[in-house]
Amino acid sequence: DLKEQKKIVNTYNAITKRIQIKQKINEKLMQNSIMQLEKNIGKTMLLNSTKQDVNEVRKKLESNWNLVTIKDFCVDIKSGSTPSRTESSYWANGTVLWLKSGEVHNNITINCEEKITEQALEETSVKLLPKDTVLMAMYGATASEVGYLNIEATTNQAICGMICKDKRKSAYLYFALLQNQKKISSLANGGAQSNLSKEIIENFFIIVPDFALLDKLGLDKIIQTLKLNYMEIDKLQKLKQLVISRISGM
Repeated sequence: DLKEQKKIVNTYNAITKRIQIKQKINEKLMQNSIMQLEKNIGKTMLLNSTKQDVNEVRKKLESNWNLVTIKDFCVDIKSGSTPSRTESSYWANGTVLWLKSGEVHNNITINCEEKITEQALEETSVKLLPKDTVLMAMYGATASEVGYLNIEATTNQAICGMICKDKRKSAYLYFALLQNQKKISSLANGGAQSNLSKEIIENFFIIVPDFALLDKLGLDKIIQTLKLNYMEIDKLQKLKQLVISRISGM
């Protein structure tokens, strides 16, 4: 009846509003984190810099700070691959999460659209990345977009996965890349090369402050809050689809 219809529509509107609130909270958290980097560290990365530029910055650093390449900052850096689509045994009833670059949108990854099989993981060059891996899309429209894995997952070849020693370093790298995203994007879309690559990304220099400052900034705790918000948004999106199906069935 009409009362039931109004109740369902009100539920839909409430869910939509809650999603929007959570998205705005996440946007604000990310903006504030980048502002904290600006305030406490300044420019966190050097991109395509000369040896002279690097030496000049090193001279101006605090005594217990350092300047290293992302390759040296990370434990490992990997790019993914796409198992053959014609080999059904690589995709049918897959259980291993497989992330596409189009799913990397300055976000925390809590799920993937597609999955591959254990056989694909064993027989192809695809690589399983651990939780807290920092991601960067390298090709096309999403080049320079950043992600953070809240799950174990594999990726396609258009994603660079940066594995750090701990969550504190992962969080710092994530926000440092976001802080420098416009410049990185210009390298991918307006520079000598049309795309980024694993080699280009791992040779960016990143300022490494002392761990006491990283603890003070609490970026890993902000990541945790972002994760929880993304998980709630995901549940709300699924609930929203149920309400939509209810409305369409009226």
